[in-house]
Amino acid sequence: MPSPELERLVEIDQLKRGEPSRTEFEGLQSSGEARLVDEQNINLFLASRFDLAYNAAHALSLD
Repeated sequence: MPSPELERLVEIDQLKRGEPSRTEFEGLQSSGEARLVDEQNINLFLASRFDLAYNAAHALSLD
């Protein structure tokens, strides 16, 4: 159930309600999983590995 704050933003046209998309879900899941594989590459700089792991977590949290 959406929060009252989010509902208010929809009411005043500051936020649009989106429909779930199977394609979008699968794309985010695939992107997150690929980044998790890439972040295990020990030949990459630590900062790059962190960035990959962070972005994997972000993509997976959106599905």
